[in-house]
Amino acid sequence: MTVYQSLAVWLNDIFTDPDNNFPPNMTVIIDAEIIPGLRQDFPGLELQESALFSNPNDQHKEMLGGQHRHIEFKTWYLVRRFGEWEERLSNEAFLENIRRCIKRTTQRGIMPPQTENRQWRKIEINGGMFPSAKSADNASAVYQIPLKIEYVE
Repeated sequence: MTVYQSLAVWLNDIFTDPDNNFPPNMTVIIDAEIIPGLRQDFPGLELQESALFSNPNDQHKEMLGGQHRHIEFKTWYLVRRFGEWEERLSNEAFLENIRRCIKRTTQRGIMPPQTENRQWRKIEINGGMFPSAKSADNASAVYQIPLKIEYVE
């Protein structure tokens, strides 16, 4: 499993964990092209549209034992309703909950799926979460969440 896939599964698990208080009917789609037409197949399903992208400023250092320490940066984008003031306030609470859940999950040592040669060290939100783009009608916005991940291979 790639780093990207591991992180995507881990983020999805955070959303589906009932202890994290996200709506039970919410589904995370990390890449909409994997499941085309999902909205048409399940018309009543409320989807949390999202995307995960790698950033170009990753750091890789060789350690004494021949292992490599990787610090990588990903940006997670979430599409949220944005038109009304109440929706924007709800989004702020939603994003604060994401921050708490990621911190709590990593503090408990629950990390993405391991591979035979990858050991996860840290995952954190390393900046502000904000609406980076709005739709033309102002009904929705794309929120940007910067992630910093660290692992050893």
